[in-house]
Amino acid sequence: MAIFGFGKDKKDSGATFEQVLAYLEDAQRTRTSFTLMGPRKMEVGATLQALDEGEGLITFQTQQPLVAEKGARAEFVFIQEGMRLWGSGTIADLRANLVLVALPETLELRERRSQPRARLNPKEGTTLTALTGLFEGVGINGAVENLSETGARIRVEKAMNLKGEKRLPLGSALVPPGQSFMLIKLNKAPKCPAVMELTGRAVFLDASGGLVIGIAFDPLRPDLAGALRSLVASRTTPIPAVLPPKARRKPEALVEPAQEALRAPDAPSPIPAAVQEPVPVEAAPVEAAPVEATPAPLSQAPKADALTRLKKRSRAVVALAPTPAFGDILKDHLQEEGYGRTLVTHSQKEFMDFLLQPNLALLFIDGNLSTLDALQFVTQLRAAHPVLPPIILAVEEVSTAIALAARRNGVTHILVKPYELDAAFSDLLNQQLG
Repeated sequence: MAIFGFGKDKKDSGATFEQVLAYLEDAQRTRTSFTLMGPRKMEVGATLQALDEGEGLITFQTQQPLVAEKGARAEFVFIQEGMRLWGSGTIADLRANLVLVALPETLELRERRSQPRARLNPKEGTTLTALTGLFEGVGINGAVENLSETGARIRVEKAMNLKGEKRLPLGSALVPPGQSFMLIKLNKAPKCPAVMELTGRAVFLDASGGLVIGIAFDPLRPDLAGALRSLVASRTTPIPAVLPPKARRKPEALVEPAQEALRAPDAPSPIPAAVQEPVPVEAAPVEAAPVEATPAPLSQAPKADALTRLKKRSRAVVALAPTPAFGDILKDHLQEEGYGRTLVTHSQKEFMDFLLQPNLALLFIDGNLSTLDALQFVTQLRAAHPVLPPIILAVEEVSTAIALAARRNGVTHILVKPYELDAAFSDLLNQQLG
């Protein structure tokens, strides 16, 4: 029996509910961070553990107990595909750090910014210095994380009392929200004047992981506003006014037909039977390609539709190659397949720096690593970047334990080496592109 009427009736309620499931399934697959709020509006960090479409329930695992009662209303917020999404449902049950919430009928776009912001890589060297006064007050300096003509997000590296020139602790009490800055110097912003002098005010502070300050700029001169607008336009797309349509990943689409085509007719399966059992749509599958398979003839793949071609041009594929030579070959293959943004390296550090780029579509990891080291590297990526696109991991061997460990770390596909950069490989990338 369905709880709160979210069973079969909900599944037949049309495209809106299917869209809700599509966004939540992707959030579960990518281990997206949620903020869960009870009736008292106290915020608790959470992750989505399970979706039960039949019973109409979401299971959240919270970082601390949620102060609420069964039957109360709970709200949740999460960031998916660069959008801030909101939903709410009735609490069906609370169990220690688990909260079961009824699936919402719809999700709402709750983007707080009126204009998009360009995300900046620390290597670009864009910094901001802000002074509350010219001779007295507080001065801060830090790296710009994102930027638009209306404001910026700054990771503060240094704060000082201007009168005594004494260093100040980096905490949430440094400047209050609403504090005006008499002088703001924006340095080395791409495609902008080397130094831009502005004014503005602090709008938020977050000291949970180092001090981050959000600054809203006062109205800019037309030439400065135009320069910043040009920078943002070159790196982002407009913020949607409504939640864009999204289709669910079909279970049959999640089983890689390209890998089946590569397998020799009499070749044994490379993954134990326990891993080959059908995987429900809530969980991202971890498939493995054969170790020594003979490629079978592939039929001509249908021409990519306009949406796929647009994704290939606009979204980035980030790849970790075992050697520079193979990296060049891989990059050439990706560019021949129509990928307009290919970020390929053999350096783990540079690979992690690439993850700061906007609009990432896919991560391909085939470094000069053992299987266990590769899984550990994925764990490090997840710790540094909780929200990541689909991950394809190439390894020397696979087993049930390795496949399950990869799945827990958010790997969406295991590719067993050696492999060929052929049509089957390209099909695999297209399927993970979504």
